[in-house]
This record gives sequence, structure tokens and C-alpha cells, in this order.
Amino acid sequence: MMPDIKTFLVDGGMPGCGRSLAVRTLADMYIRGYRDEKLSHGRVPKARVYVWDACNDPETKTGYQMWHERGDATVHTGRFGTEAGAKAYERIVELALAAAENTPVRVIIDLPAEQSSDLLRDWLKPEILAAINTIPVWILTRQAMSLGLLADRVQVMPEIYRERGAVIRNSKFSYWNDYVEWWNSGLRRALVEHGRWLDLYMLFCNQYAQAAMDMVIPNMPFNIANEKALADGSWMGLWRVALALFAGSELDEWNVIETL
Repeated sequence: MMPDIKTFLVDGGMPGCGRSLAVRTLADMYIRGYRDEKLSHGRVPKARVYVWDACNDPETKTGYQMWHERGDATVHTGRFGTEAGAKAYERIVELALAAAENTPVRVIIDLPAEQSSDLLRDWLKPEILAAINTIPVWILTRQAMSLGLLADRVQVMPEIYRERGAVIRNSKFSYWNDYVEWWNSGLRRALVEHGRWLDLYMLFCNQYAQAAMDMVIPNMPFNIANEKALADGSWMGLWRVALALFAGSELDEWNVIETL
């Protein structure tokens, strides 16, 4: 039987495009979302989750490490392009491939805002990405460069970016149905209409809820934030409801990624 492994390469090339929200959404989907068959539509398996935080140095504390401490996910931190990053990448690949022999595995890679597709190719190596069954997840903004960078990724790394993936239109930058440049682009026709790319959206995550989480720790996981809010009613207040609605709506929308 073939190992059940999928790796989500969360990319976007632009600072502040929403990659960390996407990482937390995907991780939340596999850590606990599989239990909600109504929102997950029965698609999401119970899987062992691995996360590579390629945006930070190992000594930097982020919310991702909370997953590791609780045993929700295995998290390795090391910034892209550094020796620590190379070790973290190698270790995640090694652990994930070994675990996939016995259980479903989902790997999530949080890439930094790297605009050079050639550098990504040289550093990540398409053959390694293919070995861990990598699916690109592109966080799209309304900036022209966002669309141009995706086209560049497809051209430079066709082995990974051409066949399948998911474009996530971030509603922070525009209403999700106002992405006219994307809708009318030849790139969308090639990837979505004639390929196996999914065209999805990210709802706007309430800024007050995000600020409340960031005051605790950057990139705080949604499930841990909700548990903390329930345990301490004074923390976050009603913003907890907004966060729960965001996480639930994203699970309802994003579970289709599992079909790729």
C-alpha cells in the first residue's frame, strides 16, 4: 500500500499576505477538524501532523511550538536559507516519510516571503518535494506582483506548481469575489479550468481576535486560543466567537484540499 502523505507548501511570496493564518488553518483542520464530519464533509483523515516553520530561527518562540509541547504536531523551526533551516527541513522530511509507513501524515511548510523562485528551487529541491507529495498553497492578494509571482513559480518549478495546488484569495485585501485580475487571467484558466488547481478563499479573520492572540504569542494556534478563552472568560471576550466562526468556516471551505 502506498504511504498516505501530503505536504502543503504554504507560499505567497509577499510579506503580510496571510501565510501564518493559512498554516494555522491547515494544521487545525488535521489536528481536530477531522472530528467534525459535518464541516469536514468526511474528507479529512486523522493524521500525524508535521510543521516546518521556515520563517523563524530555532530560538524564536511562536505559537507553533505550542502544538509541539502538547503533542498535537511535531514542529521544527529553522529559517529558510540557513543551516538551521536545512537541518529542520531534512529532519521533517525524514520523520514524515518514516511515519507515513504506518499512518496518514500531513506536513505543513510555512515559507517566508521569498520572491526568488530560482532560490526556492535550489534550496527545496523539486525531487524532495515530490517525494513528500507536495501540494502548493498560494495565498493571493490583489497586488499585481502576487499574480506575477505565482506565474513565475509555475514556470520555474513546473514539477510542483503546474499540475495541482490551491489558490487562496485572502478577503483581507478585497472581497473574495472581487479578484477580477485573477478571474480574468490566463493563469487561472490554465491552472483551474484546464488543470487540477482549486480556487478557494480565506475569510477576513477579525483583527481584534488576532491582536488578542498576538499579545500572548505570535502565530497562536486557534484551538489553543479557544481553549484559553473558554477557561478564562475575561480573555478575548466575544472575539473568541469571531475566531471560532473563522476556523469553522475555513474548515468548511478548505476540506476539499484533501482531494488533491
